[in-house]
Amino acid sequence: MNKKLTLLLFFTFFIIHFTFAQNGKIIEKEKLILSDATLAKIYKGDAKMMATLKKVEFYKITYLSDSLKVKGFIAKPIAKGKFPCIISNRGGTGEFGKWSEVGVSFFLGKLASWGYVVVASQYRGNGGSEGKEEAGGKDINDVLNLIPTLNEIENADTSRIGLEGASRGGMMTYQSLKKTCQFKAAVVLAGAANAFEQLKNRPEFEEHVYAKYIPNYIKNKERELKKRSAVFWADKMCKTTPLLIMHGSADWRVQASESLELITKLYEYKHPVRFILFEGADHGIREYRNQYFTHTKGFFDYYLKDENKLPNMELHGR
Repeated sequence: MNKKLTLLLFFTFFIIHFTFAQNGKIIEKEKLILSDATLAKIYKGDAKMMATLKKVEFYKITYLSDSLKVKGFIAKPIAKGKFPCIISNRGGTGEFGKWSEVGVSFFLGKLASWGYVVVASQYRGNGGSEGKEEAGGKDINDVLNLIPTLNEIENADTSRIGLEGASRGGMMTYQSLKKTCQFKAAVVLAGAANAFEQLKNRPEFEEHVYAKYIPNYIKNKERELKKRSAVFWADKMCKTTPLLIMHGSADWRVQASESLELITKLYEYKHPVRFILFEGADHGIREYRNQYFTHTKGFFDYYLKDENKLPNMELHGR
């Protein structure tokens, strides 16, 4: 091997190693002080949250993901001590559904108030992040690269990490479980699980979401949609990560049939999963919001705080 080729291989290896080592590194961090307008909206929506917010602190961050500068947020208890962690995945594509100050304070604040260190990404290409949105493509790395981000938060217990997401964030959660077994529990609300069904029920997605954000979509349509459809690879999701899936039966954005199809597959593969179908509930299960939070907290507490063992999925009993 000549000297030039040796040097080229060395520098290529160095760059790849350096880039990998930098993933998740926080390069900017700023405390988020909630505005009066945000507090007014929180008070109007849920007055009890005002007391809760006094126990939580928020930060805006920029972290590295595949060498891109990606925007994100931290919500964590003000109290001292080590806390289990949750990575929260937002719904929507592009700027639609991005984390707002109200969303961060209410949803991430709610999770943090239960005694968890919570981190969330805007995903590449959104909210001031570098890169290009891919609606479940390479941007899945923006979720996985939050795992090393947690190592930079002093009161985060990274031996206990959970994952949660809604709608498109549910799809990102399923994809994450296909790639790693680092999560001890996962909760999904109205998760997109079959892109082909989504296209059938909402044909406008072809132009406004899939063709717009997915690279080479027209050329590789079937392959790319399957990548984003957990029903085709349910057996590949980590079986040591118990799942709680919740869906509203009156959800028009992501119809409950997608979750029902996935549940059937997970049952077949003996994945530890719990499923709740809320009768007549919409996409955000607003009609049963308190129950949704109660189930979410109970599931995370059971597996992350109490560290209960996985259930026996083989047929048994009297």
